[in-house]
Amino acid sequence: MTLKLMALTASSLLASACAPYTATDDPNFVEAVAEESLIEGPVTAFTGARVFDGRRFVSRNICVAGKQIVRCTDRPDQTIDLEGSFITSPFGDAHTHHFDGPFTLGWHRTMGIESGAFYAMTMTAPTSGVLEIRDRLRGPGNIDVATSLGGLTGPESHPAEIYEALALNIRSYEEQVARANEIHAGSRYADNAYYVVESEEDVTRKLALLLSNEPDHVKVYLRHSERYAEGWGKWGPGGGVDPGLLPAIARLTEEAGLRLAVAVSSVDDFRASLSVQADIVTHLPCYQDTESDPSSIYYDVSTADECLLSTADAETAARVGAVGTLITTEWQKNRPAKIVDWERQNVAKLRAAGATLVVATNAYGSMLTEGLVAGVEKGFFKPSDMLRMATMDTPRVIFPDRRVGCLDVGCEASFIAFAGNPLEDFSAIRAIRYRVKDGQSL
Repeated sequence: MTLKLMALTASSLLASACAPYTATDDPNFVEAVAEESLIEGPVTAFTGARVFDGRRFVSRNICVAGKQIVRCTDRPDQTIDLEGSFITSPFGDAHTHHFDGPFTLGWHRTMGIESGAFYAMTMTAPTSGVLEIRDRLRGPGNIDVATSLGGLTGPESHPAEIYEALALNIRSYEEQVARANEIHAGSRYADNAYYVVESEEDVTRKLALLLSNEPDHVKVYLRHSERYAEGWGKWGPGGGVDPGLLPAIARLTEEAGLRLAVAVSSVDDFRASLSVQADIVTHLPCYQDTESDPSSIYYDVSTADECLLSTADAETAARVGAVGTLITTEWQKNRPAKIVDWERQNVAKLRAAGATLVVATNAYGSMLTEGLVAGVEKGFFKPSDMLRMATMDTPRVIFPDRRVGCLDVGCEASFIAFAGNPLEDFSAIRAIRYRVKDGQSL
């Protein structure tokens, strides 16, 4: 069975949005309970807290043995009193570029633990860097990471300009503009952080190279694919993979048993992704302001035709099970009113259709927490919906074959406890009182 087939469908995640999640909702529950009966070792009971069930916080205890949540007994071996705390599953970040090498691992791990984001989905990072740290991307005390390694893109296209600038130790935007020709001539990160494809032969060869390093999913870039034939926007807002190659990429990815994640910039990109039944769309069309700086190489004036999904688009996304990713760091910004309005309309259509939505940061060096708070403060989601999406839906999308995003018997023993009730004041997610990862208190 491929990961695509094992991935949670939109309808199953929608069901979790409408009713409290319990282990008995999962077809693997019987197997999980059977495994629990084999667990040996001390049982720790976490008492006195309220636990989020997808709608509200309810009073109940959580008992842990080893790395799993188990049935509570009358006489646990240890009791930890979390009186007054509010417990949820850890957060998930479904689109980050963190966990990209040994020099930044400590920083990224600390950010994840401090913010309660114990699950991360890396959407492009240098393959060589990730391979050096891969044995540290799961388990107690670590952040669990699913990674694409490098991404597939077209010639002279994003993200080559970013990684080649880093190869030259060019950090500031001003220096990137001044040394653009030098950056564009570089290829130190080719077939590493990015893989350029121009033909089906390239797709077969480059994807085989990428797959040899065992990515958890495959990431591909579309950048205004409706204008690809014009050669528009190379090294700027356009570029990316030739949309005509997307079916071959999707076919080979599915044959490898992996999920396909597609970065989109326009509605046409979104539709191309749906046409090959991509599993994840790594952000919605026109989620980002490109008009504020006319001097930027990414400058582009967007139109409603390029940015607004139709009801049919949303219904198709729900039908094929495509996950839409919401970039929370954009909610922190003062974006143009039309960009915000387009995103609100797209989110409303996707939710109405029953499509799955998850949350992510995307911005390097950013934590999830502040974007989530901004999203609630600006009215994108009410607190219970945001909390459910961040702690239940997103972790399950990142690791569809694991018992994460739940706090019932048989689920993995990872959770965070807030000092205050996020449903009353969502900024309470900033104050984590207690953390448990894989059964171990952090």
